[in-house]
Amino acid sequence: MKIKVWDGGVRLFHWTLVVLFALSAYSAFQDKFGIYADMHLYSGFSVLVLVVWRILWGFIGGDTARFSRFVKGPRATIAYVGKAFRAAPYTRVGHNPLGAVSVVLMLGLLLAQCILGLYGTDAMFFEGPLARTIDSGFAEDLTEIHEWIGFTLMGLVALHLLAIVVYAVRRRTNLIGPMVTGKKDVAPGTAVPRTGHSLLALGLFGAVAAGLWFAIF
Repeated sequence: MKIKVWDGGVRLFHWTLVVLFALSAYSAFQDKFGIYADMHLYSGFSVLVLVVWRILWGFIGGDTARFSRFVKGPRATIAYVGKAFRAAPYTRVGHNPLGAVSVVLMLGLLLAQCILGLYGTDAMFFEGPLARTIDSGFAEDLTEIHEWIGFTLMGLVALHLLAIVVYAVRRRTNLIGPMVTGKKDVAPGTAVPRTGHSLLALGLFGAVAAGLWFAIF
């Protein structure tokens, strides 16, 4: 049978983040003036809004969005990895323990990346909106860390894509479809998770966007 697993807020977050991360990564390798400077600045700010929203949604959203429902301890995660190599099915809906590690790591690195970007500078054409509030040498040091986190995130994205392929080939599991439609085929009798309310998600997003805009700009 097919049930709704992902609410609209989580799905919109996921695909919007894909686009914005691609824009941020692309503009990072261009000269930082004109359109590319604006692209990097505003795509980065938008990623920050999305990440802060997702962290908050992880506490007040639906069942599959809440960290308390899918983030497990080291023992449970290691046990899942062992089962995964034997192609044992994961019976619960939502993120599996290994996916939870990926989600938390991604959100943490993206948050750090965005915050560092606010204070970063290339000492030539581009500087973050808060770069002048700190020492210029320190800002350049933060920019170097910002760059290394960027490469790390690209590596994690590559691993994420590889995991999608592995699940599709080895376990005949489609991870993309449910993130598009919100629905997933599950065994009969599987409990239907409570999904988050769209108006609550929209209101939270608006509050986060407005608050960060006024705090930064």
